[in-house]
Amino acid sequence: MLRFLTHGLWLAPHRPLFFLAGLWAVLIPSAWLLPLGMGVDALSWHRHELLFGMGGAAVGGYLLTALPAWTGRVRVAPATTGIMVALWLAGRLGFALGLPAPFALPAATAYFLVLGGLLSWQVASARAWRKMPLALAPLVLGGIEALAIAGPGPAAESLAQDMAPLFFALLISLVGGRALAAFTRHWAAASGQPPLTEPRWLPGAGVLALLLAIAALLLDRSGLAGPLLIVSGILHLARMGLWRSWRAGRYPALLLLHLAWLWLPLALILAGLAQAPWAGLDMATALHAVTMGAMGTMMLAIMGRAAMPRREGRLAVSRPLALAFCLVSLATLLRLLMGCVSMAGPATLLHLAASGWMAGWALFLWDFRHALQGPVPRPVLSASSRA
Repeated sequence: MLRFLTHGLWLAPHRPLFFLAGLWAVLIPSAWLLPLGMGVDALSWHRHELLFGMGGAAVGGYLLTALPAWTGRVRVAPATTGIMVALWLAGRLGFALGLPAPFALPAATAYFLVLGGLLSWQVASARAWRKMPLALAPLVLGGIEALAIAGPGPAAESLAQDMAPLFFALLISLVGGRALAAFTRHWAAASGQPPLTEPRWLPGAGVLALLLAIAALLLDRSGLAGPLLIVSGILHLARMGLWRSWRAGRYPALLLLHLAWLWLPLALILAGLAQAPWAGLDMATALHAVTMGAMGTMMLAIMGRAAMPRREGRLAVSRPLALAFCLVSLATLLRLLMGCVSMAGPATLLHLAASGWMAGWALFLWDFRHALQGPVPRPVLSASSRA
């Protein structure tokens, strides 16, 4: 057992959890490619496992990797990483077997409850109170998953499935926005560009508008939620102008993050338009912009950084990873196009989108294999400790 836990795979929590997130991203759309009546319920599998399987592994890998920097304490032990992986696998197995709610609920939520408990305890012990909202985020995800699995009726379960993507959008806004601003600010200073300036109120205003929109949806006030989502999207888009995102093309590793961020305001604006009957846009299409676009590309861009080689103080994007990002983005566009075409073409578009998504994430796994062994480069997600 000791020899197993000292294998390079377990030296950092991002290694197995990022790998599992990528593996699940490949497997999730396979349900759409099977003949009707074969395998699991495609819609249920797709919705649940994209959010709580793939998304849960990616969130856990990132938060556990960031934890030592938050608390100033030792890194997560291999045994702890092994426990988290086992709990994640138990959740996947419990859902796949279709267990009754009394058995499925503990199996599905244990990963998020233990993850949130561990993070919040460590953060509280270190008195790093500013990180507590992120530490508690897995507990919210666990609550949403509990509602999705054993909610009081189909309406509650459907509401949970709609809220989960928007909660991930909130996490991207909080985590991705802060990281992207820091990476961009450091790169601008290192490359001799004028300092980046951003009003302190702007990030908070975008997050607040999104929080209010989620609350409005929970209260069934779509007429209020729509404008709030659009305002949040516009505020998130405005940040890109202040970051001078058009200059990120000089640094491909940073460019991927900016392109991934672009999906967030676009998705929020589409979700806002979906609340208005006159827009002719269904919420399912808008939420795919959140899940496939914002979630998929941001996770790919961040997880890919853990496998990027360091060259002269910079992270280098490999060709497989660049192609993977293009394929995932193209798959998202194809899925969104399904909501804009006649009923004659969606099946073809669905298969093309699923195939492109799977191919993109398969390329990520191929590229990520180098990051599963050997010494762990520190910091994991940056070429410089100052970024």
